Amino acid sequence: LETLKGTGNKMIFRKFRMVTLRTPNRLAVVLALAASLAGCATGLSEQECQVADWHTIGFEDGAKGRPEAQLGKHRKACAEHGIALQLNEYREGWQTGVKSYCQPANGYNLGRKGKAYGGVCPGTLEPGFLGAYGDGRSLYILERDVHRLSRTLTRKRNRLKAIETEARDAGLELVAKGIPTERRVILLDNIRKLAEERAETKTQIPTIQAELETKRQQLSTLSSAHVY
Repeated sequence: LETLKGTGNKMIFRKFRMVTLRTPNRLAVVLALAASLAGCATGLSEQECQVADWHTIGFEDGAKGRPEAQLGKHRKACAEHGIALQLNEYREGWQTGVKSYCQPANGYNLGRKGKAYGGVCPGTLEPGFLGAYGDGRSLYILERDVHRLSRTLTRKRNRLKAIETEARDAGLELVAKGIPTERRVILLDNIRKLAEERAETKTQIPTIQAELETKRQQLSTLSSAHVY
């Protein structure tokens, strides 16, 4: 859920997340959790500090790959309301959540999406996580290269067509009657420049096509090789 709060000419964006209440029935309600634009929690309200299930909050932070230092932000926020959080419960939840985050399949998906890794995985899980993350990251980079080359190729082809049109129009104007000498000089110079650009563009297109095909083949090979 998202809401906007106006402050003069500025807009403060706030995000909300689910916090589990510490009640006999452990009911789940949505409580406001202020966040920065980068998505890092900046403070809990007094009510959230009073009713929050710290094991669940720790698990959520760990499962999202947030560092355990996130605890310090929660502790500071609640201290402003004179409320102490349950450190042990938070840490136990965080450790469980991090184990979920640090699975190879999640690492692969994060790399595949081009997401950053914050170095939160324990030593026993990090090698497998990083290996999968690297595989996903390789595919992400290849896909990015394929999209970039495809756009470049389209742009070059479109430019080649435009050059042909511009050269044709300049040639027609050049042979028209009543064209001043000064204008003819300009047209001849433009035609020369267009011819040079056309030759260069025609040379570039096959090179881009070859690189694009290579990237596509690499992407296909890696995609079929990775199973997570």
